[in-house]
Amino acid sequence: MFCHCNFAAHTFCDSFIFIVYCTLTDNVTSKIVFPSDDQSKATETYYSAAEMCSEYSKLIYSYIKDPVLLLGHNHIIKVKDCHDVLTLIVNGTRADPKEFPHMALLGYNKNPKSNAWACGGSLISNRWILSAAHCEKLDDKTFVRWARLGDLNYLLDTDDARPMDYQIEKRVVHPNYQPPSLYNDIALFRLDEDVKFSAYVRPICLNADPKLQSSPSQMVIATGWGQIHFNGPSSPDLLKVILNMIPANQCKSNYASTGVTQLANGILEESMMCAGYANGEKDTCGGDSGGPLQIAHDNYMCMYTQVGVTSFGKLCAKKNSPGVYTRVSKFLPWIERIVWPKKSA
Repeated sequence: MFCHCNFAAHTFCDSFIFIVYCTLTDNVTSKIVFPSDDQSKATETYYSAAEMCSEYSKLIYSYIKDPVLLLGHNHIIKVKDCHDVLTLIVNGTRADPKEFPHMALLGYNKNPKSNAWACGGSLISNRWILSAAHCEKLDDKTFVRWARLGDLNYLLDTDDARPMDYQIEKRVVHPNYQPPSLYNDIALFRLDEDVKFSAYVRPICLNADPKLQSSPSQMVIATGWGQIHFNGPSSPDLLKVILNMIPANQCKSNYASTGVTQLANGILEESMMCAGYANGEKDTCGGDSGGPLQIAHDNYMCMYTQVGVTSFGKLCAKKNSPGVYTRVSKFLPWIERIVWPKKSA
């Protein structure tokens, strides 16, 4: 279905393909930098991702007047208005309406109607998109400007989608992201106005468990608008695919020969995770960067928990070349401090 490839962001090399690869000119607000995970949080207070997830779970319901009229009563009933969580399937396919309402498509042109869509992301609050740090820009002059929410096929307006474009006003790249190194590939993009939630647009929950099982028995779901096959065209349709988690030792072995400047310490299990198939039959690919790796939420129907951010890989869907994802749980305190700060009294 997808494949997955990327190593820095703008040029090609012999063995690897970068996920984003357009050249445009642009200017946006300069990025801001927040304290790193290791700095003291003693004076900071913020809401947890778990608290916010509980709030977002209420959005799967609509409240309507009971169609059965009772004399003297104005009865309101609660109705589920969401798509059931994906049944585990093997082959990648188009996403259904309302199935992944957290998906964001990132654009780099000044005009969103003629946009260069080159990365994905996920809505995690009413103002913030979670994505990969290398999606911040395509080159030194071409920064991410737009986030489209609620879309399925970005070339059609006849599908059951409710696309809305939001301008990105701030770009927050993790302070420890230092390309060409591939570590800490995570970023937050702030929208210029509050998002109106609906059955088509709703935040995803974030995983807080650093011990998420890294074995083939753990199934995960990747979504995005990336290339259908290596060096192939990007899909205008939002696609979904089921992947297996790849054990850390196996993934480390697969990337043992990667250059020192890119992975000086190899694959770090604490902050990275790998997914795909040993035989390379399915993967994420160019254009999927920044999109979520997710699992069904344990407690809330119709909802997913994001465990990873699509980061990089070797050639798309090749044997022993799993995709590598930034592990969300490692960066959760950093995310929470930026996205959900508590207002001081």
